[in-house]
Amino acid sequence: METTATVTARTDATVRVADEVWVALALLHCENPSRTSFAAGEIRQRVEKEGIAPELRPGVATHIGQHCVANTPPKSGTYRMLLRLPDGSYRLYRPGDECHPQRKGKTTPHRSELPEPYRYLLDWYEREYRSNSGDRLIDPVLAMAGVGKDLWMEEGGDAFINRLRDEWVGEETSATQPDDKAKTAPDPDRAWVRIIDHQGESFETVRGLPLTYEVEGAGIWFFRDGKRINRKLGRRQVNMAIKRCPLENTVVIKDLFDYAYLFAVLMDKRIRQNDW
Repeated sequence: METTATVTARTDATVRVADEVWVALALLHCENPSRTSFAAGEIRQRVEKEGIAPELRPGVATHIGQHCVANTPPKSGTYRMLLRLPDGSYRLYRPGDECHPQRKGKTTPHRSELPEPYRYLLDWYEREYRSNSGDRLIDPVLAMAGVGKDLWMEEGGDAFINRLRDEWVGEETSATQPDDKAKTAPDPDRAWVRIIDHQGESFETVRGLPLTYEVEGAGIWFFRDGKRINRKLGRRQVNMAIKRCPLENTVVIKDLFDYAYLFAVLMDKRIRQNDW
């Protein structure tokens, strides 16, 4: 089965961003039939590789992380095109999947609004994907079999375990932290749920520079001007910053990676809410 549309002129800025995201994820499913789901970064890269629009549009990350996701509260878009799994990865939505009650939007692109070379994906979805509900019954741990197998090509088992330990959620130890402050420290787990929910949305640094981020496993990728910052911020560092909240300025977390971006996210009202 052909999985990549052969198009002489594929650039089409009239295609909706949501449809572009759906096409990218559908192609990933077709090209990787043994995979159940894909990370947000993989979907974004597939959108960029396919090049349906002349360039990667700023709204792609937001649509992947929020607007297209059926089982998250809607903010503006109410599409039901993607499903977010407990590990933060995504697959295409199927009727019967978990869905927020306020989401009533479309589940697939309208055939007339897709470039003709991609319309076969709608047939594939109806014929093969929509009716295949097997992965709904798969243990989520077992469903991860084979994910990350490429890690072992360049990284030995011991190095892999050591890196994972470095990203584990742990208690921040500080001999200088007063006991009364430790008792009232914000809960990193509560904040992490909100961080996941608001990935793909726009934030601003203290200097007014726009940024977005994507959650991948136990860490965060930051993006500026649509380009990914070449360092993944581990959740351990995020938790350390959360426990210091409220943050008066960026100086108090200057010992952490990407502190300016981290400050922008943690001190935004969407993330802090009433916890700090």
